Amino acid sequence: MPVLGLSRFNSQAFLRSVLASASLLIMLYVTSSGKNRISSGKLSDALHWRGQTCQPQLDDGLGNPKAVTHPEGKFRVRDFVNGPPTATLLENLRNDTRYITTFTDAGWTNDVMTVANMIYLGIITSRVAVVPPFSPSHIGYGTGDFPFGDFFDLPRLRDALNHPVIEWRDLKNGSSTHDIIGCWSAFATVEGSPRGSHLHGTLGVDVSHTRVPDNTQISGLHVSLWGLAKLGFPEGREEALRSTTPIPSYYYKESRIPNETFLCFDMLYYTSVFEPFEWERDYAPVWRFVGRHLRFHPNMIKLAESYIRKAFGLFEVEPIPKFVSIHARRGDFGNYCGDSPIEHCLPPLSAWLDAVNDVRATLKAKHGVSISPQNVLILSDESDPAWWVEVEKLGWKYIDHTKERTVERHGSLWYPPLIDAMLQAMGTGFVGTAGSTMSMIALRRTVAWNDGEGFMLPLGQGMYAPKEETTS
Repeated sequence: MPVLGLSRFNSQAFLRSVLASASLLIMLYVTSSGKNRISSGKLSDALHWRGQTCQPQLDDGLGNPKAVTHPEGKFRVRDFVNGPPTATLLENLRNDTRYITTFTDAGWTNDVMTVANMIYLGIITSRVAVVPPFSPSHIGYGTGDFPFGDFFDLPRLRDALNHPVIEWRDLKNGSSTHDIIGCWSAFATVEGSPRGSHLHGTLGVDVSHTRVPDNTQISGLHVSLWGLAKLGFPEGREEALRSTTPIPSYYYKESRIPNETFLCFDMLYYTSVFEPFEWERDYAPVWRFVGRHLRFHPNMIKLAESYIRKAFGLFEVEPIPKFVSIHARRGDFGNYCGDSPIEHCLPPLSAWLDAVNDVRATLKAKHGVSISPQNVLILSDESDPAWWVEVEKLGWKYIDHTKERTVERHGSLWYPPLIDAMLQAMGTGFVGTAGSTMSMIALRRTVAWNDGEGFMLPLGQGMYAPKEETTS
């Protein structure tokens, strides 16, 4: 176990402003400047809490931020590890640095939200966020994990957050050696047992979980991010450990209390600041402070643009026109229809057409942007060929990953859904499926990144059933 020392970094501006505003119940709106400060400033200027240190921004001694000249951005990975990836996790953790992590295994979009929640928690606890790879729970575990930093632009994220974010692969080299670690479990508190993860095996960890305190629960499965933040500080940690004992680990059946240096949680999807599912709300703190900064890796953007150009029949040098993208989730959402016929429950193409026209009209009225009726790119998991024939009649574009041999060309089942996720967020307009987190995030990206507009189509039993004609 590494010897704990003073933290080398922290977020004084963020933490102090949010804590102050929390007492007024408006903490979610105070820190809109997003200027979080984490670095190794003068120790005499630091604010201390029993060994936890919040320090000011690294500057040149005159109050001016130091220029960033290296490609990793303001925060270099090597500053937060002992060296190259090692066989065991603990040997690469620095004695003067504190970390936070979580595990993914709940479907790709939900895992993106999980990691964003963890990074937010890292900011408010002043810890280096260690992001895990994506687990292929939605496409089959034989596919293998996908590195977070191969899809998202981590240097850009670090600079935008002004906070260090590294990956598990920066710490550990993929060895089969199992680290036995203690982690907190929110699931054990709200559901009775911890949430396991396929990543335990691929990352080489054997986890002993400890229940988070009951008072962290907000409602249902959701727990408070600020309630969990207490566990990252000495007083909150000691208080929680007085009333609970660790659950033996999965493999070696050893009990370990949560690691103080390497703060970890089983899964952080069901976490919020104020209320459940607040990612869907306009004030959504994690989206505002973290999620909107999760931009795609430049190499992935180039790949997505190549698919757009082919769909629109463009040469490589031609600019991509403004378009409306659609995420028509159908496949598994048919399960919500119950006894209602699918065509009466899921939005028909006529409803998608009306929604697209509404978005086009809004873009014209509010932004002066005109989009051709044919400049529509639809992404869907629909497998009925007859449905796609009707799409073609509308003149809309779509990606046939089977025809494009996407999996074969890129060597992984990961690429079709990842490409679709990018395409959904690259239009000026967006129409999505209500209840889909994939659609919800695509809409947020379209509005925040592209100054766009969007709409979510509802679904439900009998919602699209033909209306009975009335006779007079």
